Amino acid sequence: MDRLRLMEIFVRVVETGNFSAVARQANTTQSAISKQVQALEADVGVLLLVRSTRSHTLTEAGRLYYQRCRQVLETLEQARVEVHQAEYEVSGLLRVAAPVAFGRIHIVPRLAAFYARYPKMRIDLQLDDSFVDLVAAGIDVTFRMGELKDSRLIARRIGSVARAVIVSGDYLSRHGTPQTPDDLTRHNCLLYTGIRNFNEWTFHTAKDKPVTVRVGSNFQSNSSEAIRQGVLEGLGICYSPTWIYGRDLREGTVKAILDNYRPSALPLNVVYQPERRPSIKINSFVNFFTEAFSQDPDLSLAIRPAVV
Repeated sequence: MDRLRLMEIFVRVVETGNFSAVARQANTTQSAISKQVQALEADVGVLLLVRSTRSHTLTEAGRLYYQRCRQVLETLEQARVEVHQAEYEVSGLLRVAAPVAFGRIHIVPRLAAFYARYPKMRIDLQLDDSFVDLVAAGIDVTFRMGELKDSRLIARRIGSVARAVIVSGDYLSRHGTPQTPDDLTRHNCLLYTGIRNFNEWTFHTAKDKPVTVRVGSNFQSNSSEAIRQGVLEGLGICYSPTWIYGRDLREGTVKAILDNYRPSALPLNVVYQPERRPSIKINSFVNFFTEAFSQDPDLSLAIRPAVV
């Protein structure tokens, strides 16, 4: 028995005043509608309508039941509207995770423009250079660079992040300039531990032949901000995404070296919780920032938007 359907028919009968009008709306017979109301009465165990040849009236129990049915149906309709809005309206809270430097440099400065486009959105931004368990942390979407370690994750690749060998002029004046990747083995290389094989730096020659060197260091960190500061202080050489040093490179504070050897690019992905279909608010957020990144002077050459 579809009790909800019977309640809807009962409410329509009461509000239209007759069975025939409801039958026409439902494309059925007056007799079929009458039998459905009788089935509802049998289910609740009381008489709801007193029928006459041309009309019907509510019993006292029927009047009370009608009011409750109206409340139930209105509540269900409100729930349907709210769920529909949540699914198809860009609004509500979105929990986002990103590496610290990436969030500080490339996400937070764009939030004002994002809110101007989507004023009903709220962002909870978690910045962490270490691995974040999306499910345990309740994260809806995260930006991740490098090859993904967890095959269970649902990922959308939005581009590739260019890297370079970056060093300060002060370090070069004291230690000389490496001419080949092999020369790096004789220099102090600052290591970012947030990626796999962080002490193995891979390059591609003009013929796209890969060359990998294992480098050493007296300083390593899981913070790209700390590595950047170490480079600025002249502690050593880094192998890093160029966007972290955009202003530094433009101002000449640091420089990229080994121009004839192209470092391997890092995949840039947006990652969702396993088995969770991206909602319209997630897609709107990702599309907004992908578009914004492609127009950034520090990212326009470093990120190649992927076809999705």
